[in-house]
Amino acid sequence: MDGPASGEASELGEESTSGEAFESGDPHRARFEANREHWESMVEPVSATDGTAEIESFLAGESALLPVQREELGDVDGARLLDLQCSIGTRTLSWAREGATVTGADISAESVRVARELADEAGLADRAEFVRSNVYDLPDGHDRRYDTVVTNFGVLCWLPDLDRWAAVAAELLEPGGTFYLAEHHPIATALSDDLGTGGEPLSVEHPYFSTDDPVTAPDGSTHKWPHGLGEILTALADAGIRIRFVHEYPFSPIRRSSEMVQDDRGRWRFEGDRDLPLLVTVKGELRSDAPGV
Repeated sequence: MDGPASGEASELGEESTSGEAFESGDPHRARFEANREHWESMVEPVSATDGTAEIESFLAGESALLPVQREELGDVDGARLLDLQCSIGTRTLSWAREGATVTGADISAESVRVARELADEAGLADRAEFVRSNVYDLPDGHDRRYDTVVTNFGVLCWLPDLDRWAAVAAELLEPGGTFYLAEHHPIATALSDDLGTGGEPLSVEHPYFSTDDPVTAPDGSTHKWPHGLGEILTALADAGIRIRFVHEYPFSPIRRSSEMVQDDRGRWRFEGDRDLPLLVTVKGELRSDAPGV
């Protein structure tokens, strides 16, 4: 596949809006729109030249990926890689630095803008493109398939229907292609927002299992849906993705507690004997007999 220019119009339904994935009257329609507006407001002040520490680190040559992500996914040189819900694209572009030709998709127009700016600033525009789309609408209107589909931290909580999400990933994969997920562990996200400070016992403050209604912020600005590990794996298996491994780790890409310390590989973890699953990774491949193949 020829390397796409980051600023060009995309064939992947670039102007897909947040509500198109849901029927009129579906409460998820308004919730998705509220979430999109939240991310637009969060990212609007950001640019590739006057951005966050994440952007500055990336432009200085640092990878936005954890070492475990690169180790587990393996060689992507020459691969056509799709990053679902890519945010501002630092991880997507980190895969491009590993040699992949990448496409990132996100619901936020502002996030896509910053990602394109970053591709230009980093000299990666010849093999990176970014499109604005609701993840559920992404397959509409095109027949492109990818060697690898990835999704990164903090994305599944924004989706009410994981069966539909997994079906999208499968539809966009070549038969035999690789799916790779790195996500905050559902157990960690169910616990208190600061995972036990000052020696206090941990407490469950958020749902672990899927619920009919989302967890809504007090001001109504965001809506999130919990998903247990079993639900995640079952959705992928039902979509025709053969699971190769599920790995759980006691470290996180973000500091989830004031009692966490950063190790020499940039990972946040607890000192002592507080051993919690903070990160989960899943790798699989699309079966040749998967639905729709």
